[in-house]
Amino acid sequence: MTRLLLGILIALNAVLFLWIQYGDRSRATPVPPQTTKPDFGQIRLVNEPIAEEKAEVETEMQSDASEAGSPTEKAGSPAPEPASLAAPETEQTGETGTALAIEPEPEPEPQVEAVAVPDIDETSENEAMLAYCGELGPIRSRNMAEGYRRTLSANDAEARIAARPGKETVGYWVMIPEMPDTASAEAMLNRLRKAGFEDLWLMRKGEHKNAISMGLYTQERYAQRYADNIREKGFEPVVVPKQKNARVYWVLFSGVSDEALQKIQSQKLPANAVVEKKVCKQALTGH
Repeated sequence: MTRLLLGILIALNAVLFLWIQYGDRSRATPVPPQTTKPDFGQIRLVNEPIAEEKAEVETEMQSDASEAGSPTEKAGSPAPEPASLAAPETEQTGETGTALAIEPEPEPEPQVEAVAVPDIDETSENEAMLAYCGELGPIRSRNMAEGYRRTLSANDAEARIAARPGKETVGYWVMIPEMPDTASAEAMLNRLRKAGFEDLWLMRKGEHKNAISMGLYTQERYAQRYADNIREKGFEPVVVPKQKNARVYWVLFSGVSDEALQKIQSQKLPANAVVEKKVCKQALTGH
């Protein structure tokens, strides 16, 4: 059956081919040739402006040419038509030429700066810590006291010198401390002599009664060095400042900053001199 259908199809194709190649074509109706061009109407480009816009563009071009001093065209002669003119100041998309509106950028919101409000209690405490009052001394020399006064009176601070009765250190004793009685002091004196020490002095009265002096030094470091040598031989000496009644000087200050006081304290102060200070707000009234 399949072979039969295949044979029929082949036969029909052969007949159709022969009819197309050798058939009678006189009966077919001839197609008259086209002598006129088809009218498709006026075709306008997508970006080509309409007639009103084209006239405005031509007028503006003629006006610009006249102002520039270029020769104008004769009356009646048509101006050359531009191939395509883009519409000014608008952006067109697609075939409809719809202008796109540009949205304005939103204005930034004003920034409000946060202002830190200081704590009232903390501010009061800081203000109170700015000024100090107190005194520096004792100082043996008035000239030295004057130097400290100038340093402390800087930056609108107040400072003055006050003279007071006091003790002046004139040297440093190396001694064996006071013994209970004279017999004990004499026994210690003999022991020191047997150990090879000389220039010994038994104090029989005064503040250091029954003590044994082993030397007097003007500088404390030399006195301490000699005392160490004595300790190496089994004795226990002490270094005692030798003082006398004298006029000493104190520097009284008020309104001095902590920085200025730290600068003074970082230096080497005179012997026995100290800085006594406290927070104050009032001016210096004296002692």
